[in-house]
Amino acid sequence: QGKVAGLECLQNQLGEPDASGRQRPEPIEGSEFIISCDAIITAIGQKISPLDDLVNNGLKCTSSNNIITDPDTMQTSIPHVFACGDAVTGAATVVEAIGGGHKAAEGMHHFLCGYDMAELQNSDEALQSDRSPIYRSIPDDNSDSLVARQSLTHMDAQKRSACFEEETNGFTVESALKESERCLNCGECCECMECVSVCEANAIDHTMKEEIEEIKVGSIILATGYDVIDPEPIKQFGYGTYPNVYTSLEFERISNATGPTGGEILIRDKSLAFTKKPKSVALLHCIGSRDVNYHEYCSRVCCMYALKYSHLIKEKAGHDTEVYDFYIDMRCFGEGYEEFYRRCQEEGTNFIRGKASEITHIAQTSEEQGKLIVLAEDTLLGMPVRIPVDMVVLCVAMQAREDALDVGRIFGVNLGADGFFLEEHPKLGPLNTATDGVFIAGACQSPKDIPDTVAQASGAAAKALSLATRGQVQVPSTISWIDPDICAGCQVCIGLCPYTAIEFDHRRQISVINEAICKGCGSCSGFCPSGAAQIRHFQKKQIFAEFEGIMDALNDVGV
Repeated sequence: QGKVAGLECLQNQLGEPDASGRQRPEPIEGSEFIISCDAIITAIGQKISPLDDLVNNGLKCTSSNNIITDPDTMQTSIPHVFACGDAVTGAATVVEAIGGGHKAAEGMHHFLCGYDMAELQNSDEALQSDRSPIYRSIPDDNSDSLVARQSLTHMDAQKRSACFEEETNGFTVESALKESERCLNCGECCECMECVSVCEANAIDHTMKEEIEEIKVGSIILATGYDVIDPEPIKQFGYGTYPNVYTSLEFERISNATGPTGGEILIRDKSLAFTKKPKSVALLHCIGSRDVNYHEYCSRVCCMYALKYSHLIKEKAGHDTEVYDFYIDMRCFGEGYEEFYRRCQEEGTNFIRGKASEITHIAQTSEEQGKLIVLAEDTLLGMPVRIPVDMVVLCVAMQAREDALDVGRIFGVNLGADGFFLEEHPKLGPLNTATDGVFIAGACQSPKDIPDTVAQASGAAAKALSLATRGQVQVPSTISWIDPDICAGCQVCIGLCPYTAIEFDHRRQISVINEAICKGCGSCSGFCPSGAAQIRHFQKKQIFAEFEGIMDALNDVGV
């Protein structure tokens, strides 16, 4: 019925020896039998495909259809055709085929460069000699000279026969750098377009080029987010030393369905492989926050996501898993948060009021063997505690992004003492900045949870939209002004401006004021050595004119 049912075989017996002494198999009549099977794999020998077209054009072959080549250059009877591998040698090993490929490549290089093919006679010596240009040198991009290949140094034969040290000394730093300079960077994209053909999303465009665009906008919202503190320098908690000490974001990744464990909460063994579920987990609050050595402020979100982790561990690792929550004080500030705290208590989480001081692996009892021991002080009981656990999660501090200072300089936004962006006013202008039209939202201003971040982002979007609907915005008239006829181009004012409102015009070689950013603080006018920087409506002529008007008015009334 169109499927394999079996394989019919025929028994054989050894016949009489032939002239060479070999006994050939002879079939036994009537010995047919069938082996029942569902699939048959043929493992037959190979032979060279017919080369009639090449033979008709002058290619010479042996009687067994193997190609005849020069043993040193692998060149065939057709000068521009080279051959190697089993097509030349017959059945052989992969190593021999690769060796033939090297010879053929060297021979083709010689042929294409117009070198004398006789140079490759005795190829074992030729491949190591300076006569072979492909092995001798590679052109240097910076000059027309050739950069010589660096040679490895080897230990003296008598010395290495009496020790077990490495025979090859390798490259020195200098020779390694020289060797790397010979690289032609041939691994760059060759524009084969294969990636385009297989990309189902059509996300690859080889015609695109890097462009720098200048986009005019009416407002900007900065929502650059935050970084988490790296707990590795805080040595007492063992992060980076013990494999089962994680940061909060790492544990979030483990418990996620798309994580390395498929959402299961597992601990790692000595080989760093995830193996089994933990029987006990410790959650440590305020790692790097509320700490005079790192950040004195509260990160605000740690208490609540620690409670969430407690609930997840009970749910995924098992309700019999012991969870120890070490906290200074629990700050459940939002709606429904206190109720969730009470729920975690009812689920059996052990809350210990006291900040952990150290994590160690040194066991004092048999129960602590192979465990991580959390050392802390229970401030409610007024006594030290040692808790052995399988996993530790560090609730690390939120901190300002590393590039916050550079971003602040670009947009004219000041930074507070803690490194976060500073708002114009903490109550009356929590979304505004010192630069009109630039707003901030989210954790770039201070540590926030998701609901507060979303609410602030909505407010910043509304403020930006309010500017867009106006079409035009009035700029205060009391701003700085630089007289182009007096400015000497010293650029002193540029470094003094706290709002980065002054730029240098390279064409005219003078400083100019960006009127949309300037606040008229007068810093530039007070330090300008040439007197070119002034405050509009507060020039000397205007002030003296006002003074003279006042004096005239006083004279009129007889004062």
